[in-house]
Amino acid sequence: MYISYSHKGTYASAATSKRDGKKTSTDYRYLGRVIDRERGIYFNDDRGFFTFDPKTDTYGEVPQDFVLTSHEPRVSKGHVCVDFGDAFILNAYLYKSGLMGVVDSIPYKNRDTLHAMLLFYMLSDMANFNAIHWYEGNITRDLYPNANMKSQRINEFLASIGTAENRQAYQRAYIKYVLEHYDPDRDLLIDSSGLPNGIHMPLIGTNVHNGKVSREVRLIFVVQRKTGLPLFYQVVPGNIIDSSTLERIFLHLDSLGIDVESCIMDCGYDTGENLDLFYNEKHECCRDFITRVKSNDTELKKIILEELPKIKVKENFVKYGDRYLFVVRHPVMVGKNKDNPAWMYLGLDCDRATDEQHKLFRKAEKKNLSADDIFNAMQTMGLFGITSGKAYTCEEILPTYYQRQMAEQIFDFAKNYTKLRPLQAASEDTFQGHLLLSYIASCAVRMLQNELKTADLFLGSRLQCMRNQKCTVYENRIVTDIPQREANETYTALKIDCPASIQITNGVLQYTPPKPDDAAKKPARKKSESAASGKKTSKKQTPVENAAPKKRGRPKGSKNRKTLEREALMREQGIVEVKRGRGRPKGSRNKKTLEREAQLAAQNNVDNVS
Repeated sequence: MYISYSHKGTYASAATSKRDGKKTSTDYRYLGRVIDRERGIYFNDDRGFFTFDPKTDTYGEVPQDFVLTSHEPRVSKGHVCVDFGDAFILNAYLYKSGLMGVVDSIPYKNRDTLHAMLLFYMLSDMANFNAIHWYEGNITRDLYPNANMKSQRINEFLASIGTAENRQAYQRAYIKYVLEHYDPDRDLLIDSSGLPNGIHMPLIGTNVHNGKVSREVRLIFVVQRKTGLPLFYQVVPGNIIDSSTLERIFLHLDSLGIDVESCIMDCGYDTGENLDLFYNEKHECCRDFITRVKSNDTELKKIILEELPKIKVKENFVKYGDRYLFVVRHPVMVGKNKDNPAWMYLGLDCDRATDEQHKLFRKAEKKNLSADDIFNAMQTMGLFGITSGKAYTCEEILPTYYQRQMAEQIFDFAKNYTKLRPLQAASEDTFQGHLLLSYIASCAVRMLQNELKTADLFLGSRLQCMRNQKCTVYENRIVTDIPQREANETYTALKIDCPASIQITNGVLQYTPPKPDDAAKKPARKKSESAASGKKTSKKQTPVENAAPKKRGRPKGSKNRKTLEREALMREQGIVEVKRGRGRPKGSRNKKTLEREAQLAAQNNVDNVS
């Protein structure tokens, strides 16, 4: 057996020659495209990247040090006026924040393709098939001239980065980066969303959500509560329900170095088995949790029967944003065996109850509902339940629970800003690579939004404004357009300088990205961490245990130094000080009253003389 090459060595087949008398015949088994001829590495849609040994007729895995490289020359530029501001500032921010260094933890040798595709996912809504057109009209072509953006190569690129090993390498590097450079917070939000599609692969399953049936894959995001940054993602088949994924999510997080301290979840995770995960053997809540209660929960139904007639009292009235609600709190027992103590909050949303009632009244005539049916349906409108392992006040529970909306925002970023949908993939590895790139882009978008929010700027409109800044490409330099006010504000907010020109030498753009700003993001050490580290603190930093806060001013009854010296002198001379009472003595007059009386007296004397 030997390897037969075709199309100038581009494709390979395993050839076996047979002799039948004087006749010789050759059987060919197609291997695929030649990736590395010397090492015997090939690629096809069925096997992906693999090795083949013609001596033993066996297939094998590619070596660990193998990384796909581009062998095709890039297309000629052509354009001399290209988009500049959006890709330049985003690329500089990725380097300045240190996130680009995390992206490079993915072992893909052609860094230009990896970086250029990341910018493409964040800045363009075109299909991957058109990536080359965006690339040739954007400064990205000069920032990363060796990127292979042809549509034939993009699927191979996605399949290469989408392996389980590459996904785990990025997850580890990214989690370490966030905990060390942003915040060590381990208070998390967990949510999932469906990605409907018609791709034929094992991850696609039939899901029923809110009465809608769809073929989809479920995408799970774990988000840091304090910063809103995603920390972990996982995809599961669409027919798997949320409640069966929580235990394994915690195992994944623990394996990646995240010891969960608290968790906020949607009602899809509210089961007895899942709530048991938050308690130890002594039935103590070892990690806090908050979850919305399912409408058919038996404890919720009991509390509704007990509290509904008397919930509308002033003591239960709270305000959350522009919403007004009645909220009551009850102790409950949760878990599979109902042996773990928790708190359940019954809420009545006034606006929601009114809206639901209006909808019910409009449907009443169409469905011929009786007065009894309408009255019974109105009893539970606007009601909801929330369960917590920690005792929050009725005013605190809503702001704390609705931090879960930050996880929903990540799905919005991924679907609207990072090309997550629509899903188009030829294989599961390609699909996984697409999800990984979308996840990285979502992390970057969230970081960028946090930066711009401090300057009261909005991400979507700012990137559009930055795209309006063009540059002109000459043989020896590029000259950028003068940035307008919106672009200048964005450069200032991100602390990035816009160059007037950048030199080109031997066809290569002489641009050096900014170095990571390590001092810009440093998480504050928690008290427990500083105590555990054993570091000594100065006397000024050492708090006095149980010390009451010092009040402003001199303590009541104390005297200053001059008063004490005067009293001591008076005692030596035998002088007894008579303390003056507060206020003006009875019957005394002030200066203006005396002057007025003098004027009246003088006027009376003149009148008497006359």
